[in-house]
Amino acid sequence: QHEIYMPVFQAAFEAGAGAVMCAYNKVNGEHACENSHLLKKLLRKDLGFKGYVVSDWGATHHSENAALGGLDVEMPEGKHLGKLPQLIENGTVDQSILDLKATHVLTSMYFAGHFEGRFPIDTRGPLLHIPATSDEHDAIARDTLIDGAILLKNKRSALPLSAAVRKVALIGKYCNHTNDKRFLQGSVYSGGGSGFVMTTRTINPLQGVMAHFKKRAPAVEVVYGHHGAAAEGADVAVICVAAHAEEGWDRANLTLPEAEHLVRGVRETSGGADIKVVVLAAAPGVITTEWIDNVDAALLLFEPGEQVGPAVAMLLTGEAAPGGRLPVSIPEPDEDRFKMREYPGACKNNTWCEHMKAHFSEGTLVGYRWNDAKSVPSRFPFGFGLAYTEFAFSDLQTSCSGGVATIGVKVANVGGLDGLAVPQLYVGFESLKPVHRQLRGFRKVSVPAGGETAVVFVLGDADWSYFDEAEDRWMSALAKGERITVWVGDSSAHLPLSDTLRCGGVGLMVK
Repeated sequence: QHEIYMPVFQAAFEAGAGAVMCAYNKVNGEHACENSHLLKKLLRKDLGFKGYVVSDWGATHHSENAALGGLDVEMPEGKHLGKLPQLIENGTVDQSILDLKATHVLTSMYFAGHFEGRFPIDTRGPLLHIPATSDEHDAIARDTLIDGAILLKNKRSALPLSAAVRKVALIGKYCNHTNDKRFLQGSVYSGGGSGFVMTTRTINPLQGVMAHFKKRAPAVEVVYGHHGAAAEGADVAVICVAAHAEEGWDRANLTLPEAEHLVRGVRETSGGADIKVVVLAAAPGVITTEWIDNVDAALLLFEPGEQVGPAVAMLLTGEAAPGGRLPVSIPEPDEDRFKMREYPGACKNNTWCEHMKAHFSEGTLVGYRWNDAKSVPSRFPFGFGLAYTEFAFSDLQTSCSGGVATIGVKVANVGGLDGLAVPQLYVGFESLKPVHRQLRGFRKVSVPAGGETAVVFVLGDADWSYFDEAEDRWMSALAKGERITVWVGDSSAHLPLSDTLRCGGVGLMVK
């Protein structure tokens, strides 16, 4: 919990988050919104959270348990916490607990500026007829998409498209459609759920590519079809595929629907072997890539949103370059990581039932940590992402002073185009086991073709500390005299530079 799940909450609180929502599920047999270990011990005591805890809609089940377990606000109505006056009157709950809940809510409101006029109430009512977006908003959405797009593969110089290209075929229904009647929530390029925003402004890939070539290269012919046969005679086939997820149900598997079928269809057309095939994949998370060996290039966009068309056009033509790196590991299709007991969970005799239990038996071996410890390569490792150029890392330098370590590395662009490099720093030590090493920093730097830049990482005691369950506190591996090793590379699986920190045992025990 402390090493894997809690740091992201800590980062959110440090960034100013003032509320936490507790979930529907049980954790170790107790509902999350009534779980004092989660809401009091871990959240309040260990992380020092001062804001308020609100339930997910309908996630509260017992008045007394919720009141005593750390829940502050029940949504969507006070079915259970609404009984607090009776619980206080009969002595089940002390008045001080209600006062503390109010304090948590007011603390967040004061912190956010509610009582200083920062969020004035508009008495005119909802202005739903007025567009909330602008050209500036569109530009931010487009640039964010480009900066997060991940280039998984790029063979035969498929991308960016050559100036010699005369015909581009866009293949697959999602090149020209942003909605799917099968979806209960969301759209093709946005997942469904509470955060989904209905829009009529989405520019699909076909629209974006056609507009781009019409303006910049009118001689290029752009054609479209649902099936691979439409790519006949094209120089390049861009295949649009998407997986979908929405609130209330899990994906049945990690495959990209239609991807293999559409790729095979292009290759089977007359001259299909010579067509450069580019896959555009929109996905709500991890996918498998059974089709990857049969394509020349692949761009993973995750959930790109309404500016997908213009962004795709810029990425394909090289007007912009993909800047993303994988925040997850993409597994081999046959990777055997979880049994049913672990996910989605099981009942007696590994059967399905209404109240299933999922056993988080992996401990700290989450994501790339599991791959490292088990020596099982991912298809594409955590942190991976290609550029339209090549980079080389060199000259790793480490130094320590006053309990702070400085790690420097040179990043050279050895290719022919400007690009974004993302050097990553990983740290490992004996008490981190079974984890071999974990990410402790990364930098995204723009390096011109033929250029070089210096990147510096700074580490402190928290970066070589681990949580000692027996002591119920964080401990410094450096203070124990353990060797601290640092690695630098461009993914969790490619770390060509390494060194041992020589900090002289100045690390202290940290709370």
